[in-house]
Amino acid sequence: MQIARLGPVTLSLILIATGVYAVLGPATKVSDFQSILQLGLGLFQHGNASHLAMNCFVLLLGGYVTEPILGPLRTINLVLLSAALGLTAELVLSGPGFVGLSGVAYGIAAFAMLSNAAHRMLNIALIVAVIIAEYLFLLKDVAVFSHLGGVLAGGGFAMFSSLFGSKGAQLKPMEWKHVSRAIEIIEQTDEDDAAEADRTFVNTGYENMFVLVEKGEVLGVTGFGQDDMVPDLAWLSWTYLDEAYMGQGYGGQMLNDMLGMLSKHGVRKIFIETSDYEEDGKKIYANAHRLYEEFGAKVELTIPDYHAVGEAKIIFGLDNPEAPKSEEEPATERDGLALAAVETAAETEDVAGLQWEEIPTGLANVDATLATAWERGNRMAVLAIPQDLSAANADGLTNHGLAKIGSLQDYYGPNQSQDWWVASPNN
Repeated sequence: MQIARLGPVTLSLILIATGVYAVLGPATKVSDFQSILQLGLGLFQHGNASHLAMNCFVLLLGGYVTEPILGPLRTINLVLLSAALGLTAELVLSGPGFVGLSGVAYGIAAFAMLSNAAHRMLNIALIVAVIIAEYLFLLKDVAVFSHLGGVLAGGGFAMFSSLFGSKGAQLKPMEWKHVSRAIEIIEQTDEDDAAEADRTFVNTGYENMFVLVEKGEVLGVTGFGQDDMVPDLAWLSWTYLDEAYMGQGYGGQMLNDMLGMLSKHGVRKIFIETSDYEEDGKKIYANAHRLYEEFGAKVELTIPDYHAVGEAKIIFGLDNPEAPKSEEEPATERDGLALAAVETAAETEDVAGLQWEEIPTGLANVDATLATAWERGNRMAVLAIPQDLSAANADGLTNHGLAKIGSLQDYYGPNQSQDWWVASPNN
């Protein structure tokens, strides 16, 4: 959890409560409420440091989920409602003699728990169990009815939002107004990707790019590019989720919605390029990799030191479960291969992408093409070719210093893979 990404309302409540305790010290009781000022002060006073710490902790956890969903203004409304119901319930049912932000904290926490539709019934049972336990065992020590009032406020807010609010996050085509926010989200994880996306969106547009939007707020960005040679195959484009919304199911929804859109384009398989890049010992794409695997994607190819020395290129393959199955085509018998040109491989600065063309028979122009790559200062060369051409020319490619490193399965169709070969100047 990043404190800097907490909402202003949550932070303000914690800071005010802490400041009041630092200045006024512990307060054991508010005997009567004769003014609004005294009422408000009583909300921010706490009986001891443990009481303060517990309320701040509940606010921290609840606010981290609640405020991004509601926004600051609606969060303030929830705070006021929780405080009013909590104070009223405690005064009527128990009388004065209590202090603290417990009602507000419970209201915010209840909203956070009940806004998760997947576990709503379990969360309701948990909240009810806690309130009953407090009433039976801690009635003299805590403001149980204040907690109950806060829970009712937070629960009511969550249910009202569910019934009458928006239909939740939706994946929409990217528009110009979304571009700066999308770049900001990408930049949270990868500055280089953000710079490349910025150039692409400005220079060539954002066709087939989408944003996940809820209540007007862009939460994530994703997209795809269909393969030029294989129209029923796609590569996932920049796919990132705002860090503040991670762990809440948005990433899974975004990927699931994208698979549905790809089905409409007739895409049978998706490949996902990523890396094992680390910052300060942390693999920054680890969460994304876990998400891909949860959807059934498998690592099909790993090229060590591709993006940079120590940073591998990883390609996941994911069969689109919503796409119609392709019929297997007869195996081809091509065997002629010529290397044709050298280009800088995608997302690298010093890796050569070897271009090829089919010829009637044999293997041609390998040494000259590799020599061009090394003259340009490349530290690696990569070649991706159909499996039939790969099998027919395996011995020749090996003799010229290339090594087969792996395959992308069913690339050109069922049982028609793409083989990848690599070479280095030292081979």
